[in-house]
Amino acid sequence: MQNIEITNHGDALTVALILAVTAPSDEQSKEAAELAESLASGMTKKQVEICKMAAEVAIEYEKRHGKEVN
Repeated sequence: MQNIEITNHGDALTVALILAVTAPSDEQSKEAAELAESLASGMTKKQVEICKMAAEVAIEYEKRHGKEVN
């Protein structure tokens, strides 16, 4: 994944979701998922859904261009 400037909870949640899916180990994936859950708890359902969509798009983009996301 390229360097990303995290400036708000939405950015942080999106990155945590990406890492939860693409982490190289189950332990790292679980840690990222726990972080994502914690971040999401302070956000609206709509904000969380937008972050989920952004994470899905980022993962798909990297897959289509032959690069690993992590």
